[in-house]
Amino acid sequence: MKWLPGGWQRADWSEPTRTIPRSTARYNSGRPAAEPVRPPAGAPAPALLGADAHDIDVSAAGFRSLLIGGGISGLGTVLCAAALVNSGSTVGLWIWQLLFGVVFLWFVMGSRGMLRGRGFLIDRSGFYARTTGEVVGVDWREIQAVGIGTLPWIENKRPVNPERRLALEIYPADPGFAERHPELERWWVEEPPTVQGLPPDRYRFHLPPFSRLPKDLEDAIRDIAPQKWVGRYRRHLPPPPQG
Repeated sequence: MKWLPGGWQRADWSEPTRTIPRSTARYNSGRPAAEPVRPPAGAPAPALLGADAHDIDVSAAGFRSLLIGGGISGLGTVLCAAALVNSGSTVGLWIWQLLFGVVFLWFVMGSRGMLRGRGFLIDRSGFYARTTGEVVGVDWREIQAVGIGTLPWIENKRPVNPERRLALEIYPADPGFAERHPELERWWVEEPPTVQGLPPDRYRFHLPPFSRLPKDLEDAIRDIAPQKWVGRYRRHLPPPPQG
């Protein structure tokens, strides 16, 4: 399997061939046909991933959440507005109108990352993350553990942003991991160890709320690299600075 602008292409898929009739000459304005460009001799061959790889599409899951949650909250906002116009202003209707409006705006604001093509590919050759058409991958031998951390709804007496509650976390196997993979720096965090025996530094990929992504990721990792899976665990936010 390899990444193309339209998505992942599995190794067991083949592109259809097109046959040009012998009696038809291809128009080239009288110029000789250009020779196909060949890669340099030392260039690595394109990586093809196994047919049993799991493609976890984060953007699609977020879009489904927007359709369901945004559709319901948007409909509620419209119905409350219509009731206010037809039945007059009441405190209860204004409260429901405000509630549905806030929820609808939250879903709309959360949809900004849907066009980034976010997702994961879990393959026997390694773990791959993609965003905005960029794909980064890590061999399983460089990963010590993988798990999903969950924050409570209320932490340090403050509500937690639903988009920050769930996160896939990758724990490196050795201290030289960060130097070998600077492209993953944007996801790097360092917090007190959540799971006993694991390092404090990890790479965190937030997951959209109200989706099947945690279950899909768990099933994929259990299938491909079960020895790396440490399960789901509760994590904690650092206390806010005093002052």
